[in-house]
Amino acid sequence: MKKLNRISKLLTALIIVMLLNIILLLLPSVLKPQLKSVEGQTSSPDIESNIFQNIPFPSKSSTNDANINSGSRTDQDFADKEDKEESLEESNTLTLCLMGDLMCLAGQQYSAERSDGSHDYTGSFYLLRNTFSTFDFVIGNLETTLSESNPYSTKEREVNEQPNCNAPADYLASLKWAGITHLVTANNHSLDGGVIGIEETIAHLDEYGIPHTGTYSEDEDGVHYMIMEKNGIRIAVLSFTELINQRALVTKTQLSKIIDSYSKTKVRENIEKAREDGADFVIVYEHWGSENVHDVRDYQKSHAKEIAEAGADLIIGSHPHCLQEMEYISTSDGRDVPCFYSLGNVVSSMTREINHDTVFVQIYLERNTEKRGESTKKTDASSSAKSVTISSLTWLPCHVLTTFDGHSRVITPVDYKVSDKKIKKELAEAKTRIEKILPPPQNLNKTTPQKH
Repeated sequence: MKKLNRISKLLTALIIVMLLNIILLLLPSVLKPQLKSVEGQTSSPDIESNIFQNIPFPSKSSTNDANINSGSRTDQDFADKEDKEESLEESNTLTLCLMGDLMCLAGQQYSAERSDGSHDYTGSFYLLRNTFSTFDFVIGNLETTLSESNPYSTKEREVNEQPNCNAPADYLASLKWAGITHLVTANNHSLDGGVIGIEETIAHLDEYGIPHTGTYSEDEDGVHYMIMEKNGIRIAVLSFTELINQRALVTKTQLSKIIDSYSKTKVRENIEKAREDGADFVIVYEHWGSENVHDVRDYQKSHAKEIAEAGADLIIGSHPHCLQEMEYISTSDGRDVPCFYSLGNVVSSMTREINHDTVFVQIYLERNTEKRGESTKKTDASSSAKSVTISSLTWLPCHVLTTFDGHSRVITPVDYKVSDKKIKKELAEAKTRIEKILPPPQNLNKTTPQKH
């Protein structure tokens, strides 16, 4: 009997073990459809809740990382985008620094020459490099050709009884180092090296990546202005000359193609084209006047009026190699156009005292946006009328010291603090001379522009 009981218990245990094995074998096939239902988001909310409730929610940083990796967008991404767009809307200003004649005469070339035959002119600009870096664009008049096919100024001071302005192309390296971003090239020395001189100068400007306007290759079909843009403000710069040496080197047809010579019609046509190209603000560089005199000639006044009436917003004069006055020209459409008749030499090795005083014009432009209707949405770009105005116009008076701090021909702000009594006196005298021609501007900050 006892033996039968043991056998019965063993059979019962065996049956239980077999049943358990059968259940374990069948369990995956029973659960599989339910798991598929969860993955396909077709199961009940209760099942989803039970499955995911113990999975830790990812942190904010890991969520952003995952979204970056997968290319998806989060609410934070959209918020960041809105912040950036708001920031761009608030960035409605553009700053400019404009200067006069960048000479590179024989004396400058001799002083800058290094033992390997290259040239380093950075000593002329080192006191202003940080100042230039604060501006969006820095523009000057390149009054030299850069042509290796023609003799440099160190080899021949004159060509056909006219001063020869021609320099090695590495002058551009120092200008770029200084922070000068754009150059105009129409002036009386543009043709000193003939057509080949213009073509090689253009090639070197392109090689150094410096935008330019004023002179062109004979087969150039592009526009005769350069455009610069930032913060939604689009500026056009035009360059014209009324004086050209060495005209006999080219035909009249060639001359009309390669240099922007001044004419009332051409100025108006080019400004109109720049406006059609979206220019909000137009600057005209004009090469005119008499050398080494502060007096403005009558024809300069007359042509300045024509340029302003043609639609220019600012006129910058060059060629006299010294400072001349500035004035506001009132136009028939109610604008007041600032005109600087001459900013003088930025730097040169010319010998007269008058040749070493200069100013750097500092302009703040502001974009103004006004709604065209009360129901217009702010984000609708087509709903706003855009205008760009000068919110501040100032200038920095400087004087070129022949030597200073171990450098040659150093452009120095007249208020620069020095201990040397002789240099201190020289800067003070330069300041007095400059202020007689261009009194200190009254709008010393960019929020309260005034005329003086």
